[in-house]
Amino acid sequence: MEPPAQDTERVEIIEPGAEAEGLRASLIERLSAHGAIRSAAVERAMLTVPRHLFLPGVPLTQAYADVAIPTHWERSVAVSSASQPTMVAIMLEQLDLQPGMRALEIGAGTGYNAALLAEMVGPEGSVTTLDIDPVIAEEARARLWSAGYERVRVLAADGAEGASDFAPYDRVVLTAGAADISPAWAAQLVEGGLLVAPLRLGGAEASVALRKEEGGVLRSVSLTPCGFMRLRGAESAPEHVVTLSNGWRLAGERAGEIGPEVARLLEMWPRRRFWARPSPFLPLYLGLDNTGFVYLWKETGHERRRPHGRFGLYVEGLDGPSLALLANVLPMLLIFGGSAADRTLEAEVARWRALDFPSLEMWQVTAYPRGSEPPEPVSPANVRIQRRHYVFDVGFPDGPQVG
Repeated sequence: MEPPAQDTERVEIIEPGAEAEGLRASLIERLSAHGAIRSAAVERAMLTVPRHLFLPGVPLTQAYADVAIPTHWERSVAVSSASQPTMVAIMLEQLDLQPGMRALEIGAGTGYNAALLAEMVGPEGSVTTLDIDPVIAEEARARLWSAGYERVRVLAADGAEGASDFAPYDRVVLTAGAADISPAWAAQLVEGGLLVAPLRLGGAEASVALRKEEGGVLRSVSLTPCGFMRLRGAESAPEHVVTLSNGWRLAGERAGEIGPEVARLLEMWPRRRFWARPSPFLPLYLGLDNTGFVYLWKETGHERRRPHGRFGLYVEGLDGPSLALLANVLPMLLIFGGSAADRTLEAEVARWRALDFPSLEMWQVTAYPRGSEPPEPVSPANVRIQRRHYVFDVGFPDGPQVG
């Protein structure tokens, strides 16, 4: 006897593939609604590539959640991850990939991003991805093959050297944070090509899309805030994060040098002043050309969060070391020690206000190979950051010219 029709209607068997497709479509819909996906090409690639195949053992709901997923650790510290889908989409949009292009990726990770690149450049293009860790590279290769992307070239190599055997490239993309640009990346990029990299610009980290111009100069066409694990290998940069004796964590260009003095100052009773709640872009601006920029927070357990962070400046003045801190959650300025940090902070905020409070997306970055930079920044509103290979001029062209 056949079961009643009403009982049949209640039975719904969802195949794993169908569930994954539904979750993927829902994720892409959200990314489009929030503006992370803006083009049909990126939408098509992210709808096509099954992210869960690159995250074996991860539940489908997590594989298609808009979160980064750590995949490898060293000494309890994550060293590789599947990036947050929002950030993946934004960087793909920055890359502006076209069919037939040749792309180089520094940081193979799970292989998922390389598969997206392959979808966008098509069968006439090529994708080469590198990872410094042979185990990670082999895992990425296996997953790419199992997902049908065997034409992606996967190499176990230090990304600092690029992959000259398969150069030149129309696009180069980093999936790890860097403080400088390796000369190899620029050399292997065609003139007019794009380099997209998460760059540490003082206290800010931004995914910057840079177009290569004549003479090896790289000029930004877009910036967006980001946060990535550090690049490993020859082009790695220090984390600039230390734990102070009183339990605070301190981040900054000079964290290791000034840490003991900052800890001593924090033991003092601070002078307090009311201060309007700061813009989220103020700490990014302060960190550009202030080597005394600091960020302080306390961790909870094993989490790497900054729940009650404070940022500001450490300055050694005529009246001794000083520290001026703004709390993220309270409209309050805390002043420790001398008065130099307080005065410097006020001057910097006035300068930033005169620039009309530029958000990070409005910044413009020009990267010059070391030794080819002009004697001074083009505009007095610019900030110059010196690195080993490149000199970065960060400008705010929409603001007034200030000294």
